[in-house]
Amino acid sequence: MALKEENFVVLHSGSWSTKAGINVIDTNKPPSVTIRSLVGARTVSHEPMDETPADTTESTEKDKADSSQREGSDGTEIKVENSEDENTTMAAAATEDSQDKQGDQTKEQDSDKPQTVYYCGSALTEAMQQYPESELSVSTPIQDGIVKDWAAMEALWQVTSHSRTTITERHVLFRELGIKRSRNASPVLMVVPSEWTKEEHERITQIFFENFNVPGLYLAEESLMILYGCGAITGLVIDIGHNSTEITPIIDTQIQRNATQSIPIAGADFDAYFLEQLKNDTQLVREYGQPLDLEFARFLKESDVCRILTPEEKESKARVEVEYNGKKLTVGAARYKAIEPLFNPDFVGKRVFTLIDAVHAALFSCKAEKRPSLWEAIIITGGLQGRIQYEIEKSLVISENFGEFQTRDVKFLKVPDYFPTLKDSIVHAGFLGAEIVAKLIFPDPRNYINKVDYNEGGPSVVHTKTF
Repeated sequence: MALKEENFVVLHSGSWSTKAGINVIDTNKPPSVTIRSLVGARTVSHEPMDETPADTTESTEKDKADSSQREGSDGTEIKVENSEDENTTMAAAATEDSQDKQGDQTKEQDSDKPQTVYYCGSALTEAMQQYPESELSVSTPIQDGIVKDWAAMEALWQVTSHSRTTITERHVLFRELGIKRSRNASPVLMVVPSEWTKEEHERITQIFFENFNVPGLYLAEESLMILYGCGAITGLVIDIGHNSTEITPIIDTQIQRNATQSIPIAGADFDAYFLEQLKNDTQLVREYGQPLDLEFARFLKESDVCRILTPEEKESKARVEVEYNGKKLTVGAARYKAIEPLFNPDFVGKRVFTLIDAVHAALFSCKAEKRPSLWEAIIITGGLQGRIQYEIEKSLVISENFGEFQTRDVKFLKVPDYFPTLKDSIVHAGFLGAEIVAKLIFPDPRNYINKVDYNEGGPSVVHTKTF
């Protein structure tokens, strides 16, 4: 089966958000789907056919239409398969169930067992309004960079599995992107963190082939995709995530794993520390009128109110006005302090490398003759370039007599200008790089894992056709 570029899917799940997109003909666009990596789970005694949120019901009605189309948020027209095929699949599934050794009586007994319903995206928002906290458990499947709940992770990836013990609200692949499992013609390039293990790679491979029925799969490491998105094959990637910050040297497309550094300070620490600084702003606390929370701190951190200064710049004593939930508030000097834990981990009670120490540790673990090219190709995904550049340059020891391998200059990369929509969005560099790689690998079956490969080698085939 020839795979078409309009069907290629790029999927990236992180501990904070999940991004996805279909159709890589035009790569100069952000992901068509971006949702929080949160999954709600609720245990019920039977399949809740009458408790499905409204948007899911609407989606089901659309799926039943004989011929219909969906349009992605980026304007891409996504076709929906005829219900005839879906009915055939359901009939086949019914036949298999009828042949089950346990028989009809066992099925009835299984249907009475507690089942778990998973909610993601807009369905989760509705479920949180509909059910009390005692009934609905909300968490992120990825914690500390590792998948802790595979069932929830599978739900987030939009499985339409209706097993006897678990019911999942179909989401990213089958709902947001409008893909039909029964006739899935969309190969998936999955962006994964560098620290994920072989076992996790095999688990992903098994899920996508056996549960999602994909025609092809390719796993690509996040740091390498970020580098490609900036039009380079050698560089130092500083990826500031939600739970950790990864510093990855890459030389001629090869990740230097022995030199990679990770520090457990990132967005979650910024939010917690920033919240404490805001609580010390008595005028803000008085204006807010209720206890400040993480959502408010995160809102300020991501707004124009929060600024990142270099030590040479002076803080303004003027208070800045901001509107939050219809209420006008003023913020003082605390707005400059959100990311300080990155340069002084003691602020959040952690005895680890500072970011600058970790950068030096990564660079000096590489061969001396390769270091200058890494210093001249630094990528930062958190929008903190000004402050980090200042700290790095201040830490370099430059003598009047240059040695052969002494750093002469520090340069930073960004998304190339020939991607006008993304050139100022370094946060999408990894997604852009993944789309470019998808265009290169999926036309040739030798480059990715296809169904024949999986049927012959099983999940372990991922170690022979990836990266």
